[in-house]
Amino acid sequence: MNFLKFIRIGTWWFKLPPFLILIYSYFVKTNIKDIRYEIYPILFLLSGLIIGAVFASLINNYYDQGDDVIAGKENLMTNLNKTSQLITLGSIFSLGLFYSFLLLDNMYALLFYWLGWICFYLYSSKKFRLKEKTYFGIILDGLGSQFFPSLFIFTFLLNGYINNNLTYILSGSLWMLFSFGMRSLIIHQYYDYENDMKAGVSTFVTSSPRSVKNGFKFFILIIEIASFLIFNLCIDLRILILPLILYASSLIILRMMFNVKYYFFKPYFNHKSRSLFFDFYITILPLSILLLLCLKNRENILLLVLSILIFNIPTLFNLIFFLKKT
Repeated sequence: MNFLKFIRIGTWWFKLPPFLILIYSYFVKTNIKDIRYEIYPILFLLSGLIIGAVFASLINNYYDQGDDVIAGKENLMTNLNKTSQLITLGSIFSLGLFYSFLLLDNMYALLFYWLGWICFYLYSSKKFRLKEKTYFGIILDGLGSQFFPSLFIFTFLLNGYINNNLTYILSGSLWMLFSFGMRSLIIHQYYDYENDMKAGVSTFVTSSPRSVKNGFKFFILIIEIASFLIFNLCIDLRILILPLILYASSLIILRMMFNVKYYFFKPYFNHKSRSLFFDFYITILPLSILLLLCLKNRENILLLVLSILIFNIPTLFNLIFFLKKT
């Protein structure tokens, strides 16, 4: 459990299912009906994303140690001596290099994979510290955590043949950038507001004027919705009908039975609140696309079961814990 906390799995595990939407959408778009033989590529892509996410967590913890001590925020990197810290960072970097050797036959995928790592370094490093450069911090984190990994996934699946799929690729990548990249980070900064203020960390939320913040947030939301619709238009908009109905129903049920409030950016700290669309992106939509693939071929149910066990069972426990909170 300490290891999972050390790599901050709670901050990025929930962001993996939206990447699965990109992968599953490729199966739908290319009419791949039997995805039993696609489990290896799925696991390979997820492995690369997880290695990158662990690196992002560790490099951020490494450079945030001083600020976290001032803010009284837990940072398990401080439990290691300097040599152990460097060995830890070197180990995950070496693992990334090993993974890269498996991408040498696809230079686009290799390029986009490492651009994500570079963004993580520029975001956290004291030398550049773009984390504290308001808009640059928001944008760079989104590029590193979502945009370049999405391009990595698309170019890997398409084996570098991207010219005829540019709208599909860019709309999907922009949706990830503006939703789970930029909007998700702004939400995180609201949760970290007091800690950042104590440590004197300048972020978009702590240092931007209210009018500027509102305008930028509106821009992010508009691009998120527009790119998501274009992305689904490239596949088949009809696949959204049932998932949207289910999601709208869940919003009504949670509101009426548990008095849950909803937000796009700033959480309601004194109430039970959920970020709008994220439950749809994380749970309902990927499961719905998988169910569609199962209807095309019943053999695909194996992947559905695996997905539920790995991603949706933990999500269910988190939801139960959330609803039990006073």
